[in-house]
Amino acid sequence: MPKFTVDTHLFRELGELLVGRDSTALIELIKNSYDADATEVIVHGESLDDPERGRIIVMDTGCGMTRHEFITGFLRVASRLKERGARRSTAFGRRYTGVKGIGRLAAHKLARKLEVESIHAGSSDNGERTAIHAVIDWDAVEQYETLDDMPEGVVVLDEQPARQDAIPGTTLTLSNLRRPWTATERAKFFTEVQAFDAPEFIQQGLPRTMVTEPLLFASPVARDIHGTAGVGTGGGFQVLLEGEFAAGEDYWELMPEIARWVLEIRAEHGSGSVHFAIAPTCLTLASNPEAEGYSTTIAHPEPRHGPFFDARIFVREGQFRVKQDQRVWASRASGVHVYLEGFRVLPYGDDDWLSIDRDYARRPRQLELLKDLDFGFEWELDPDEGLTRLPSNNHFGGVFLTQERAPTLRILVNREGFVPEAGFHTLVRLVRTGVDLLARVRAASNLKARKKRRERRRMGRNLSSTPRGRGPDSEGVQAEAVEQQSLPDIIADAEASIKEARSLVSQGNAEAAQPKIIQAVRRMEEAKERAAAVISEGSLLRILASVGTQMAAFVHEINGLLSSAQTLDRALKAILDSGGLSREERRRLRQAWNVAVDLKRALERHASYLIDVVTPDARRRRSRQRFADRFDAAVRLVRHYAERHRVDIRNHIPATLKSPPMFPAELTTVFANLLTNAVKATRQDGEIDASAISEADFVKVRIQNTGVAVNLSDAERWFRPFESTTGDVDPALGQGMGLGLTITRSMLDYYGVAVRFVEPESSYATCIEVAFPE
Repeated sequence: MPKFTVDTHLFRELGELLVGRDSTALIELIKNSYDADATEVIVHGESLDDPERGRIIVMDTGCGMTRHEFITGFLRVASRLKERGARRSTAFGRRYTGVKGIGRLAAHKLARKLEVESIHAGSSDNGERTAIHAVIDWDAVEQYETLDDMPEGVVVLDEQPARQDAIPGTTLTLSNLRRPWTATERAKFFTEVQAFDAPEFIQQGLPRTMVTEPLLFASPVARDIHGTAGVGTGGGFQVLLEGEFAAGEDYWELMPEIARWVLEIRAEHGSGSVHFAIAPTCLTLASNPEAEGYSTTIAHPEPRHGPFFDARIFVREGQFRVKQDQRVWASRASGVHVYLEGFRVLPYGDDDWLSIDRDYARRPRQLELLKDLDFGFEWELDPDEGLTRLPSNNHFGGVFLTQERAPTLRILVNREGFVPEAGFHTLVRLVRTGVDLLARVRAASNLKARKKRRERRRMGRNLSSTPRGRGPDSEGVQAEAVEQQSLPDIIADAEASIKEARSLVSQGNAEAAQPKIIQAVRRMEEAKERAAAVISEGSLLRILASVGTQMAAFVHEINGLLSSAQTLDRALKAILDSGGLSREERRRLRQAWNVAVDLKRALERHASYLIDVVTPDARRRRSRQRFADRFDAAVRLVRHYAERHRVDIRNHIPATLKSPPMFPAELTTVFANLLTNAVKATRQDGEIDASAISEADFVKVRIQNTGVAVNLSDAERWFRPFESTTGDVDPALGQGMGLGLTITRSMLDYYGVAVRFVEPESSYATCIEVAFPE
């Protein structure tokens, strides 16, 4: 009868599919120790850069394995042992973290040879404790075509009595490593392995040196433990990294010295509520005593299905005032990590899974996610609260999940991240809401502090001479009114106060004149501050005006040179067409004519661009611009370079579509910057296509090109200053300084226009989309 057979390459194929990274493989082995009720695991690495001498040893204090358990569990691919019963460990009631029985696949991914030594915690039928020793040579296994073809003896297994005082547990020794690791690979690997577990600082109660009162919880719920022997503690679990895995110094005790704010989130199961609590740290209160905490509750968007979780996130502001090695630690430890049953889920925290960096780069003035939520916020909001966002590496912390509280989250098949479905999107939305709420609280707190400082500067002077019946509060109200006045109005108020004081003095009422004199002095001080700002701005405007004047003269010179180049072009062409020249003379004359043509085209290109940008008509007033016309104006700037590299630029933007009111020069500059990048990336014999559609109150302009593709997961970096894909100097397009997209986004932000990289059509490599509100 025919039957299914299994090729021995199954281990290799499933290993690559189910275990994405080397660090993931090692963490899977540590999870097996956790499932075996180990309280301590030692992970030792040596000679990792030499496959022949390298070894990885994982030694735990768990319950160990019997011969039967090793055969039916470890040696059986996709064993069902952990699916039986309540799926909890016997001693501590830990929820099993292993699901698919892939521990041996993790060992296969890391090394060619595996040695297992295990002492079982229980006793055999004759009352003796047993020990097993097994050796698996994966190369020997894969010499056979199918698992059925393997003879006995390929897997060497020995069982014998153990000393009665021997400590139960399992030791895995991996040797003949699959490959040597470079220094860079080792550094990344070590960082991932060292961060597989949440640091104690995040899991324990916050010290009083950081916050004076607890927020939502003393410790987050990190693991699901309901056993009888270790209720609430799970017996404890500690991983020690030794040898080349040694983590070095732990600097988490620095957190009270660098963290400025703390955010805690608790999404409760049963109540259908999500609680947020935010508090300034003692470090913040020392510099800003007016800083206040905030707490609120919103309805869970998925009260039945969750996910439900705890999160604790710290935020730092400003620069590190610590040593170099401490800064390195902080950089590696930064990011909001995700933990499931206490074990980190990669790559969250190393990537921008919360879109914090993306929004930090574009920074609209308002926090969009909070716009439709009612938090009952009592403070005066900063109208520019969105500008207070911080990048991902200013955030430290963790989101703690358990399988019971987050049943809708499914791990990807390669153990790296969750399936991006509804449950995961809900998690992202709730955590990001907390991060944005923290940005709002910080903004409001800083706004109050700024106003207080302004008031102290204005009203603190001569406070000792404040007349009776008038206190600092009434002065503060007056100061707020003064701040809204124009400079001429402030000066007029001062003059009026002086006139009133003079009149009262002339009447012999010096006491009544005193408040008027004080008021006049304060108004003049305010006028002085305003005047200083106007003078500073005026100086800058005069400099810009001077530059503009010189630019106008430069445009005139360019037009003069263009006229000369056109005359030279016509003259050389006429001589070539006249005849009577020798072959050598014609060759040399044609070379000179080609140079003249190139010069003429370059001057035409720059003259066209400068006229579009700096002439008075281009800057006189904003108006709705035809996208197609402005794109054509930008094409003229790069056309010659594109033609030299046989790059075809197509304008399929409908002629009827228009921008919101903008200066023509601005839109031309935007398209010129985007086209410059596209031409550089397209390379020889490529295509650039521009199109636009009207969709949901937006006009979306897309510029697509062949050639070099942009990785969408990392695309936001190209909008940061000085991030450039090229350092080559190009005579037509200039050197890649990495400022084109930064300037473009800055100009567009003013009009509420979004620019981003999106998925291109199948025939193109890269696409950038600009969404204009209609």
